[in-house]
Amino acid sequence: MTASLNQEIFAALVEELGIVVGTTIDAPATVSAGVPATGRQWVADVSARGEVNGSITVVLDHDGASAITRLMTGIEGDIPDEALLDTIREVLAQAVSGLSLKPVARGAKLAVVNVTPGEGHVPEGEWNAHAIASDKMSAPLSVTTWGDLAVGQAPAAKPATGPRPVAKPSSAPARLAEVPEEKLDDRIDVILDIDLPLVVRFGRTELPLKTLTRLGPGSVIDLGRSPDDPVEVLVSNRVVARGEVVIVGGSYGIRILDVVSQRERVRSMEA
Repeated sequence: MTASLNQEIFAALVEELGIVVGTTIDAPATVSAGVPATGRQWVADVSARGEVNGSITVVLDHDGASAITRLMTGIEGDIPDEALLDTIREVLAQAVSGLSLKPVARGAKLAVVNVTPGEGHVPEGEWNAHAIASDKMSAPLSVTTWGDLAVGQAPAAKPATGPRPVAKPSSAPARLAEVPEEKLDDRIDVILDIDLPLVVRFGRTELPLKTLTRLGPGSVIDLGRSPDDPVEVLVSNRVVARGEVVIVGGSYGIRILDVVSQRERVRSMEA
C-alpha cells in the first residue's frame, strides 16, 4: 500500500475516534496534529480483512483515556484498569466501525483484536500522531497510529529483527483484554438495531406464601436496602449497569453510575 493511502486510513481512523469521543462525552471534540505520548499508554491492535488487509496499531495515552472514562462513568480519582479497558474498547470499536464505511477503507472488515497496557515507543517507520481535545476533558487524548497494510493481499511477514518497539509491560499489574473478532464484530452488527426491554430493579426480597396472600393496600415490604444504595439496570434479566434515581422533566429517570463490561452487555443482548 502506498504511504499516502496508509496516512489517509490512519487519519480517517483518528477522525472517527474524535467523533465517537465527542458523542460519548456529549461535548464537541477537536482533532489536531499532535506528538506521540510518553509514559504509560494503552496499545490496541486493529485487524483489517478484505481488499485492504493487515493490521493497525493504535496507541492511546493513559491520562487522556482516563479523562474520557471519568466523563463517561462519573468515577472520581484513580480509574480502575478494567474501566479504562472497557472505555478504550468501546470507543475504538465504534471508530473502526465508522472507518469501515468510508471509501478509503475499500470495504475492509475492521475489528479491535486486543488492548494491552504498556510504555510504548513509536517506531521509526510511517506513523501519525494526533490529539483529541474538548473543553470537558481534563487532558487531551494523544493518539498515535501506524500499521502494516496491503491492498489485495496480506502483507509479507517481516523477519524478526528484535523485540516489538511497543508494549513494554507496565510495572503495575493490569488486566489484559482480548475481544474475539467473530463475537464483537461479525455478530454484533446483526443485533445492534434490536429493541430490548430495560428493567430498573429497586430491590428484591423473598416472602413466605402466607405473607403474600395477606398483602393489601397499606402493606409495607422491607427490601433490606438503604435509600442511598444504587438501583440495578437489567436487560434480559442480566445486570448491565447501576445508577441512582433522579427526576427528569417531572418523571423518574436513572443516572448511570457504573456499567458492566462490553462483553457482558453483549451477552445480555444475545440472551
